[in-house]
Amino acid sequence: VLAHVPFIDEEHLTRLKNLGGGINVLGGWRWLSGTAAQNGPQFRLLLNSGIPLGMSSDGMQISVMSPWINLYYVVTGKNALGQVINGEQTLPRNDALRLYTANNGWFLNAEDKLGTIEEGKLADLVVLSADYFSV
Repeated sequence: VLAHVPFIDEEHLTRLKNLGGGINVLGGWRWLSGTAAQNGPQFRLLLNSGIPLGMSSDGMQISVMSPWINLYYVVTGKNALGQVINGEQTLPRNDALRLYTANNGWFLNAEDKLGTIEEGKLADLVVLSADYFSV
């Protein structure tokens, strides 16, 4: 498993896929400090590759812990200044949410135990004040 992965080329992505690897990407650090020249990760490329892909946040010194800011960056490609810096690699809201939820079960070898809301699975739930898909 690779983590962070701000950039990866097709050759290394194919090699990782052939090895059975996966990628856990971060978005918040580029939201804080990214520019058009220093953007990424390549969310669309990674998702379209078919490799197991999840998302998380870490290191509050250089990133943000809030999944909402990370999801905002994945969906809009905009940094904290409102500049579009990763517009070619954005994902629809449902795909972005899946990176934070269902897809992460693979990384724990627990896809049958967590990640989706189903009978018999473990879950942490949050109640939102608005619909994620419409705000």
